[in-house]
Amino acid sequence: MRWLLVALFTTAAAFAAGQGAQLPDGEGKAIVNAACTTCHGVDLITAKSASRADWSGTVDRMKTYGVTLDATQTTTVIDYLAKSFGPKGAAPATPAAPASQDSAAADAAGKALVDNKCAGCHGLDLITGKTANRVDWTATLDRMKSYGAALDDKETATMLDYLLKHYGPKDQAAAAPTPAAAAAAAAAPDAGKNVLNASCTNCHDLDLVTNRTGSQAEWQEVVDRMNARGAGVAEKDIPVLVAYLAKTYPPKK
Repeated sequence: MRWLLVALFTTAAAFAAGQGAQLPDGEGKAIVNAACTTCHGVDLITAKSASRADWSGTVDRMKTYGVTLDATQTTTVIDYLAKSFGPKGAAPATPAAPASQDSAAADAAGKALVDNKCAGCHGLDLITGKTANRVDWTATLDRMKSYGAALDDKETATMLDYLLKHYGPKDQAAAAPTPAAAAAAAAAPDAGKNVLNASCTNCHDLDLVTNRTGSQAEWQEVVDRMNARGAGVAEKDIPVLVAYLAKTYPPKK
């Protein structure tokens, strides 16, 4: 009985503490209050600063836990959170250093961040064995941050530059889906749908897809995140799937 009383007291105290925080006014506030505060206090929201991609990942994760939001509400909530609790302002600029010195320092800083922030959870071969464009590396960093990697905005930018320099595409053609892949997606409209059905329905209903809208970059981030969780979309099928999703579920006007 004593442990039950302690648990109830602790829960009540945490809930009360959360009630002290206030959400700023704006479109989306009412939806956040209705959808989120039944499970936790708003302090978990007001204490967080994140990019739009990070907030999008958080909302998607909450929906897998049972939060019910349609496509319009999802977009409204993400816009509200990104506007109200976006990344803090950039640090004041420092005097410029010689280009070679600045490049070497940035390289060393990026390597140190990779060594310190990444190697604690997985081997560095997951990085050194990967080649990706800016969108892909950005999605990877956002995903790692959602898993607990402690990176502020400046560190994120430094690490992203380092990863692109050493593990980015070897040429500009590799930085985006190939024309052949885009042409294949356009020529075979069912190809993307087939990839979607084969890769996504093993883990969740398609309403998690059909209730969502996004740009090509946002859909790319979603596909990359799902692939990291085991979706198993083949490399050659990724641009086909992203093109299908962006065309079928584009951003709301």
